[in-house]
Parts: sequence; C-alpha cells; structure tokens
Amino acid sequence: MSDPQRPYGSDDPTRSMGRVPSGQEPPGVVPPAGQPAWAPAEPLPPQRPQLDVGRYWAGAAATVLVCTLLGLAASVIFDEVFDIGLYAPPDAIGAGNDASWAGAGAVFALLAAVVLHLLVVIAPRPRMFFGWLVGLTTVILAVLPFTGNPDPLPGAMTGLVWVILGLAVSSMLGSVLSRTLSMPVTTT
Repeated sequence: MSDPQRPYGSDDPTRSMGRVPSGQEPPGVVPPAGQPAWAPAEPLPPQRPQLDVGRYWAGAAATVLVCTLLGLAASVIFDEVFDIGLYAPPDAIGAGNDASWAGAGAVFALLAAVVLHLLVVIAPRPRMFFGWLVGLTTVILAVLPFTGNPDPLPGAMTGLVWVILGLAVSSMLGSVLSRTLSMPVTTT
C-alpha cells in the first residue's frame, strides 16, 4: 500500500480490465449462438437524425417573414432615408424597388429552407454543407452589383444588404435546425 493511487495493491480490480477469464462472463451477458464469448458484439446500424418537420417549417416560415421585412427595411432605409439608390433585384410583378427587395429576401430564405430540409434528408453533415451553400450564394449575390461599371456607393450598399440577408438566413435557419433535429433513442 505504498502507492496512494493504487490502494488495492496487487489485488487491484482495474489491472484486469477488458480481460474476462474464460467461462467467467459477467452475469446477464450471453453471447449469441455460435459466437464465442470473446467476440465483439455486432455494431448497430447508423441512426439518422429525426427532423420535427412541423416545427421546422414553422421556424422556416418565421425566417421567411423576417427576411421579407429585412429586405423591405433595407430598401426603405437606403432609398428613402439616405437617398442611396440600391440596385434592385429583378421585379417580377412590377411593384417597385421596395417590393422587389421584400420578395428577394423572402425567396432567398424560402429556397434556403428547402435546401436545408433536403440536406438533412440526404447529406451526412447537413449543417456544414448548408453553411457553405449559403455563404457562397451570399458572396455571389454581394459581388453581382459590382459587375459592369456601377456607382461604388450604391453597389457597396447593395452588397451589404445581401450580406445582411445571408447572415440572417444562415443564423435563423441554423437555430431552427438545432431546435428541431434530434437523434433517435435506441433501446437494446
């Protein structure tokens, strides 16, 4: 008993950890028929995470609403308050710049929600792929106003609005996914 870390001396039960003498299996452990007692158990098949679809799409709808209002607010603030004309996204319904920015925010968020749901179903690491997809899409949308010969200030502010929308989509949908994705409980 000279070592305080080993109070048992040579009778220390941890010295034989992992080694079970033949014929002395722990109680309650019965190897499957035809399998030796020392063979490892069959691994369980990998479990896919489960998505609470209803709650996910409720959070996605809230994200779409927030991004719609964010696009509208950016258009009003830059165009009306600071008199900096943003380069508007395509106006599909002819409703003007404010509505086109609101629509662009909504479409960006909705498409991101659909892509994230698909990634959860098919991809091994959906958060990683989603982060890269939203990040690269945001970079592309933020750089597009600089193609051609744009005015630098409206181009920079348009790029800033796309970056803000990309950050909003990524952070909100990432949080929604964290609250709606769970690993199934397995019982053996």
